[in-house]
Amino acid sequence: MYYTYGLPNYGHRMPERQNNQERGTITVTGVGTVIVSPSIARIQLVVSTTNISLQDAQEENARRMNQVLGVLQQLDVPREQIQTTSFSARPVYSYHDGNQILQGYEVRNEITIVTDDMNRIGEIIDRVTENGVNEVVSIEFSVDNPENFYMEALSFALSDAKRKAESLAEQLGVSLNPVPLKINEQTTSPGVGPAQIFKMVSTPIEPGNQSVEARLEVVYRV
Repeated sequence: MYYTYGLPNYGHRMPERQNNQERGTITVTGVGTVIVSPSIARIQLVVSTTNISLQDAQEENARRMNQVLGVLQQLDVPREQIQTTSFSARPVYSYHDGNQILQGYEVRNEITIVTDDMNRIGEIIDRVTENGVNEVVSIEFSVDNPENFYMEALSFALSDAKRKAESLAEQLGVSLNPVPLKINEQTTSPGVGPAQIFKMVSTPIEPGNQSVEARLEVVYRV
């Protein structure tokens, strides 16, 4: 009687040796910027009146505001582009020897004009300040559909990141996988940068240019 002996068979193959070496990566930051010309202006104006009589202050304010609206109509500014931002009527006091003395009342009416005619901003301000407006609060410039410009800036940012990664890979003597391993958007909001605001306005008004910027952190495999 003969016996044979061999390794036991437990129904599975012995695990193969694995290569645990990980491929390297390159991380770069891409920046894209689009320069745009503002297409919308928001002009904040105030008609303020004071009088010892509240009724007289209100009537004078209403008269001057109607005069301002008439001028804007002459300038072909549509009524739907004129909005009342705030209205207030408050007593005005002075203090003497610790005593509060009523000086009168202030009525303040603030409106915002939205216009896309950049060439007439100076004319609008000149005319309304000559006919009732006694304070120009600010002028804010912006653009229509800033998201479109942001998407363009994103595209530029990705191209910028790729150029940087290719340059680094060439210097390191390694091959770059052109398909990103990971993309992290670093821009907080898809919009135009801080609006240009002028607290003191003098004509002529030059809106200038604004920039839309996008930043991406991109990881490439090498």
